[in-house]
Amino acid sequence: MLRIPFLLLVVSAAHAATPVFQALFDNPQQTWAVDRGSAVLDSSVLREGHKSIRLEAGATSQDACVRLAPVNLTIGKRYELSGWVRTEDLAVRDLDRTPIAIGATLAMASMPFDVHAASLGGTEPWTRVSLKFVASRSQDQILLTAGEGGSFRGKAWFEGVHLDGIPSSEEEWPARDAIQTFGPAYRYPAAGWIYLHIEGEPYERGYQHGHLMSREIPEYLTRCAAVLGSKDHWDDYRTTANALFLRGFDRELLEEMRGIADGASDAGARWKGRRIDLVDIVVANTTVEMGELASAAAATPTGLEGLSLDVPPYSDPRRNSAKDHCSAFAATGPATRDGKMVIGHVTWWPLALAEQTNVMLDIKPASGHRLLLQSYPGGIESGTDWYQNDAGVVLTETTIDQTPFNPGGTPVAFRARMAIQYSKNIDDVVRILSAQNNGLYTNEWIMGDAKTNEIAIFDLGTNHTKLWRSSKNEWFGNTPGFYWGDNNAKDLDVRLETYPDPRGDPDFIPYVPSRRDMAWQQLYNQYRGQIDEQFGFLAFRSAPLVAVSTMDAKVVTADMATHMMVWAEIGRPNQREWLPDKRYDFAGDDGLYPSGYYLFDAQPDQTLRASIEQNEKMRMAGSAAPETPAVSASNKPYYNNRVWKGWVLPASDGDTWFVAGSAAYYRVLQSNNVNEAMNAQRAVWRSLQVSAPTPLDQYRREQARGVLFLDSLRQKMGDEAFLNLMNDYFRAHTTKTVTADSFLEQAGLTRVSAHLNEIDPPDGPTYLVNDIWRRLPSAVIVYGTLRDAGANRYAAEQLQHKFLNAYESAVPIYKDFEVSDDLLRHHQVVFVGRPEANSALALWSAPLGLDFQGAAFKINGDVHASERQALVFAAENPLDRACMVLVIAGNDALSTVKAQDTELTADQYILFRDGDSPVKGFLDRDTSSTQRALAGK
Repeated sequence: MLRIPFLLLVVSAAHAATPVFQALFDNPQQTWAVDRGSAVLDSSVLREGHKSIRLEAGATSQDACVRLAPVNLTIGKRYELSGWVRTEDLAVRDLDRTPIAIGATLAMASMPFDVHAASLGGTEPWTRVSLKFVASRSQDQILLTAGEGGSFRGKAWFEGVHLDGIPSSEEEWPARDAIQTFGPAYRYPAAGWIYLHIEGEPYERGYQHGHLMSREIPEYLTRCAAVLGSKDHWDDYRTTANALFLRGFDRELLEEMRGIADGASDAGARWKGRRIDLVDIVVANTTVEMGELASAAAATPTGLEGLSLDVPPYSDPRRNSAKDHCSAFAATGPATRDGKMVIGHVTWWPLALAEQTNVMLDIKPASGHRLLLQSYPGGIESGTDWYQNDAGVVLTETTIDQTPFNPGGTPVAFRARMAIQYSKNIDDVVRILSAQNNGLYTNEWIMGDAKTNEIAIFDLGTNHTKLWRSSKNEWFGNTPGFYWGDNNAKDLDVRLETYPDPRGDPDFIPYVPSRRDMAWQQLYNQYRGQIDEQFGFLAFRSAPLVAVSTMDAKVVTADMATHMMVWAEIGRPNQREWLPDKRYDFAGDDGLYPSGYYLFDAQPDQTLRASIEQNEKMRMAGSAAPETPAVSASNKPYYNNRVWKGWVLPASDGDTWFVAGSAAYYRVLQSNNVNEAMNAQRAVWRSLQVSAPTPLDQYRREQARGVLFLDSLRQKMGDEAFLNLMNDYFRAHTTKTVTADSFLEQAGLTRVSAHLNEIDPPDGPTYLVNDIWRRLPSAVIVYGTLRDAGANRYAAEQLQHKFLNAYESAVPIYKDFEVSDDLLRHHQVVFVGRPEANSALALWSAPLGLDFQGAAFKINGDVHASERQALVFAAENPLDRACMVLVIAGNDALSTVKAQDTELTADQYILFRDGDSPVKGFLDRDTSSTQRALAGK
């Protein structure tokens, strides 16, 4: 792959790096262990005179993994893991749809399976790979892997593995342009999430929330209406929320919700043509509970219980019960690797709500604990019930069968929020959750305290409860050190609450293990004493603990909880897409496309704090303005009524340039933007100059020659004289066979003075994004596996399907690490995924003229850092100018998927903007010249 020298990068980074660990395979005392596959020291393959370690698949393992000696790290500090990798005939194969197998690479033992350095495949020389990360463990281990997630054949060598402490820098995410501020509050996108920090008194922090989420809040209200029934019945939902729930919140949270409504409305948000108010926000925060009212009513005694009232045979006795909503676990003591707490949770949720339950809400209230929770636009609570606080308390749950409704109780949205904000231990959590319980959204709560590593599970019915605590050595199912939840209540008294009528239909009420219960117990038995983060990552990518409606994953250890950190993924945590079913789902659903795990840290580092401060100063000074695409001054609609009419025929092939060129130039002058249309024509000319001619290309070349000549003639003569010339000529010759010389003569020119063979447009693009349709026979698709792997794969497959319909042959798909220079050299290459997600595109970024910083890109000097934006971009193949490159790169997983479906037009780039019209155009001339110069190197 067009390898870019790393020497300058390594030298410049070395000055600021602090060495932590170096693997010397020459040293016989170096400690390493083989987890899977085969690994040996290889003195025959050296790098700079040093022995390497060679990995191959073993007799009993399909992949390979070597674990180096433990290293001590500082939690929250940044590090860079780097090393040199070489491969020989390394071919990787996926064993199933999930996970997506990768090549030879480096990772840390604490990391999810989809977080790793760039991987290598095929046969590649020594190549440096690296991964920058924030430590989430105080002691970790470096992993050398090949074929992780699948199987492989071939060989991989590793040498020069380093781990260095590094300072924070502006190259880290979030980029400054991606951060929006409002006073002390800020937000930024990350891996499909929106991280939102608010602080202060209740109304103040609510106002911050509303202001920064003013676009998303009306969108979420629309989703709430769809889940509850219809937007047309919103007033009914308001009445229900006002009558049953609003007064169940205390003054603090009512002020916060009022602030959200006012902040959003003052920022321009409107709902049903009016300002958003407090009751609208209450509906959003109690939508889940309102959805359980019917189930609760069925479980609530009416006074008729015990009577012999026969049900008609045509009735349906099934209750609308909230089941199969979550899977969760908590482990500690004898069950875990270090004896400390580990907690994880996935949500099974309606797609309409799931798509926007992607807010990682960081609240620093004036009173109580700082808290971190998964939430949604306008949320003061979690909804999916994932909570952490700065006292090290973690709270989550799985829903169980709905118990009776207590009209005098308070909403779970209020009690859960109060529990995490004002609890310092498990006793506090249980007390607050239990107080004035209205019974709705009945849950089996799982909780832990990082200070003591105590965990607990709490079945909370309306009138009955059951608490198991690790501190009292209370275990259900003979699993010391381990609790699990999967929507199957464990306590008999709580289960009995769902059967209000003693003369109801017979049923077996005691606990019976489900498939998921058995899966949890099997995993516990397999990993007892070794449970850590990896246990959670494995469980949440394995059926039946993950399923069709799984929308997320969160995993936290005691050390992470103490530092308010969490590994989180939005989308199925097994790299599979969740597509909307148009028969049943909300019409506005887009689907969920996996972004991969992301490590959130509530403590901003020095660079992030500096960016927040600078952006807020700019906002207060009025220097920050929303992006508005420039409208070209060259739009001249008055051409429409002044151009010539009629058609002519060429007398010979030598006259094609004029006849075809005048017809094409007519369409140029009819376009909305003459400059952009001419840029497209110049690109056609350039592309034809570098490709081998075909009969069709010969015609297109003559047509482009004519367009460029006529445009040059117009520029010289001026609009008025040129249009008079064309109109006079076509009035006299329409429907006739003509020669180009007759036109030149009328223009006062000859073939010599016209310089027809000296067409030389200025520097600019060679290809347009829609050129790919003419080049499919030699195209390949390359998708990124570094980030958004599942979404990138899906987008690549969708492109392949579209191309199949146009070309009637499948365009090959490759993973980024599978391609080489030889494979790409004479192909049209379609890259899917931005450079940080696609290692093959990252190597070509500079030659292509791309300017990406993480999940943000720059076009013509403007930075585009919104998660709703994507870039579709055409350029020359740096290895062969006769071939093109098409880049489809979203700032997040969803924008990449949506961008692949955008219409490809005669432009150098398309700026996709979800919810807005795309912006299309060409790079400024200086930028385009730089791109061509780099591509020629």
